Amino acid sequence: MIPELTTYEDWIQLLALANTGDNVTQYEVALRYDTGLVVNGINIVNESQPMAFKWYYSAYENGNVEASIRVADFLIEGIHCKQNIELAIELYRKGIDYGYGIAANNLATFYRDKQDYKEAFELYKVAQHLYNSDSLPLALCYYFGIGTTKDVKLAFEIFKNISKDKSKAGNYQYDIDEANYFLGRIYLDGEIVDKSITKARAFLQLADADDDHRSARELLMIIGKND
Repeated sequence: MIPELTTYEDWIQLLALANTGDNVTQYEVALRYDTGLVVNGINIVNESQPMAFKWYYSAYENGNVEASIRVADFLIEGIHCKQNIELAIELYRKGIDYGYGIAANNLATFYRDKQDYKEAFELYKVAQHLYNSDSLPLALCYYFGIGTTKDVKLAFEIFKNISKDKSKAGNYQYDIDEANYFLGRIYLDGEIVDKSITKARAFLQLADADDDHRSARELLMIIGKND
């Protein structure tokens, strides 16, 4: 178990252990360089993406699967390294084989950017299975028919689960807000459910609870914020 870093001396000890070849420690060092570390206003580690990649790569070479996924993130774009798409895809596939949903999601993003929406959709499904959680990208694929046959009913069920935040892995607030927005739209459309301004309003209000969802707010201006 990696001890909590609270001082610069802790960081130096962690680096020393990483230099012995321990892949877990090397991955931890990479994470610290990836985001930087400030404790009680004291800068312990400066953020450095080149150093993060160096340590991720060392951890990957020593068998750390999580590190290999981050290495793939760098390789797929050629960030702080020579671009190697073939190896990146291989590492993502390996991560998927080991059960990492993030590897499937990140590889889906690659195929999405190549406009291979069918492959992206299939990977979103894999990610949902591995995460054991409901996926906003997957719901949107079903809702708009991107990479698959349009199925608003399936999208509706996924949106509902995201809205309730039922998944074991949890959902980001952004995903929950978007799910609520689309639920509001579905109740306004009235195609697969009985049209209900009241239910639409409730979901749109949830989406814009922090006054930061312009699309939901615009619809609320049209239908009214109150019954």
